[in-house]
Amino acid sequence: DTAVSQTPKYLIAQMGTKKLLKCEQKLGHDTMYWYQQDSKKLLKIMFIYNNKQLIHNETVPSRFAPIPSDKAHLNLEVSSLETGDSAMYLCASS
Repeated sequence: DTAVSQTPKYLIAQMGTKKLLKCEQKLGHDTMYWYQQDSKKLLKIMFIYNNKQLIHNETVPSRFAPIPSDKAHLNLEVSSLETGDSAMYLCASS
């Protein structure tokens, strides 16, 4: 079992649909992050949450909606998927 888990591991979706990426951490950390890594391997921070409060949003389109249910979970809902959304999405905590 990993300390930070993200599901699904892989996701293939049709354009225009809505998908949910789930993230859970079991480390007792207060801060959680979502990153996006595109095909050029550029790692971009999307959101930072501390105790369920948004403390950083890197001008991410509103189609990307983080859902902090508690300090151990920060899910990411992506609606109206576009081809430009194709990337690796990574969750972390500290």
